[in-house]
Order: sequence, then C-alpha cells, then structure tokens
Amino acid sequence: MNWQQIIRSGALAGLTPSEIWELELWEYNAFISAYEERRKVDAANAIMTGYYAAYYTNAGKRAKSPNELIRQLFSRKQTQGEGMQDIERFKKAEQRRN
Repeated sequence: MNWQQIIRSGALAGLTPSEIWELELWEYNAFISAYEERRKVDAANAIMTGYYAAYYTNAGKRAKSPNELIRQLFSRKQTQGEGMQDIERFKKAEQRRN
C-alpha cells in the first residue's frame, strides 16, 4: 500500500489528508475498519430491500433468498496487520526523507 492508497482509503471514509496524517496508526486502522463494517451493513440492508421489493412485486414466486449474498459479504476477512505494516513502512520512509 502506498501513500496514495492510504489517502484514497481515508478520503473514501470521509477523512482529509491532514486528518489522516494526524491519526496514530491504530486510530487510522480502527477508523477504516469501522467504515468497512458500515459499508457491509449498508450493502446488506440494500440486499434485503431488493429482496423484499422483488418478493412483494412478484408475489414471492421468483425472489431469491438474500442469505447467501449477505453471508459472502460478511465472510470476507480484512487483514489489519498488512495495512498497518504498510503505513509504518511509509512513515519510516517519510522520516528518512526529512
């Protein structure tokens, strides 16, 4: 992960670049993890909304169960250690340049 990806991830989560650099590594990681979890919950809600819309529109004849989609959504594990190592490596490189 390079600094552009760190800034991009933070921006998607609603952080400005200055806010990103002010955060400790654990704070940044916690913020991004919480943001990813919120996105999954929002996606699960959208899947359920689509399911019920299809169920009531088609009288339940062709509506597919959303359980498998939601299970797949939440089964993907995020590796927090890898992201933290990339951020630490980038910060060390920045310190060496300064």
